[in-house]
Amino acid sequence: MSLSPFRTATLAALLCMGIASVLAPTAQAKPPAKAAVPSPAARFADYGHPGSFLLQRDGKAAQVVHGGDRVDAALRPASTFKVLVALVALQTGTLRDADEVVPWNGKRYPNQPQWERDMSLREAMQTSSESFFGVLANRIGRERLATWVQRLQYGNGRIGEVPAQAWHDGVLTVTARQQLDFIDRVRRGALPVSPAHIATVKAAMADGEIDGRRIHGKTGTHLDRDGTGNAWWIGWVEGGGKPATSFVLGIDLKSGDDRAKRIALGKQLLRDNGVLR
Repeated sequence: MSLSPFRTATLAALLCMGIASVLAPTAQAKPPAKAAVPSPAARFADYGHPGSFLLQRDGKAAQVVHGGDRVDAALRPASTFKVLVALVALQTGTLRDADEVVPWNGKRYPNQPQWERDMSLREAMQTSSESFFGVLANRIGRERLATWVQRLQYGNGRIGEVPAQAWHDGVLTVTARQQLDFIDRVRRGALPVSPAHIATVKAAMADGEIDGRRIHGKTGTHLDRDGTGNAWWIGWVEGGGKPATSFVLGIDLKSGDDRAKRIALGKQLLRDNGVLR
């Protein structure tokens, strides 16, 4: 049976369309758009307290990520000062080594009963024991501690009369910018302290690992009688094939906060800035 010229042309056109549809590249579906990273301001708003966040990548200048109006405010160092106390105690022989057990001072700590026992440096750093570091500070002595605060160029360089109260009494103050300078020098070992002693303190500050990146940190909290105050999380992240990065998270407390929640905020800010995954 022969086909009419019209039907022949139509069939040829349909065949060409079919071949073309087979040969044509399949349209690629567009990948879903990445969710926008919340701003640091939004992170702090969700946290419920204002504050600041600073970074210093290895070999780079300090970066104020958030809270530029707060980074030069003079604040109590609270328990972040225990990093310096540990360094000085080791350097002066006040603490023999990381394994020396320091006796409990006998005081009661109803809100922190874990401090009411003898312990060594690692446990003391992780629990932020007031007993352990108070004993060390008193062993070091006021004059010697004051000399080392100046030698290590820490904060405003002054301490009060009672060594065990130096981080809370308000005579010694430190800004977020000064905190970053100090903790970055600790990380780099750029201090007039034995490298072995610096390594001991750094090991005591180890606070876990995320995707091959090691975190070292120290918290600090000061609350006044009216329930307001300031808090910190300072430290650095290293390893995982990326440059080491020091950080300081400062919080202006309107009331007491939760330390674990504060660290979670800090880690989220580190993720937002590509330091952690």
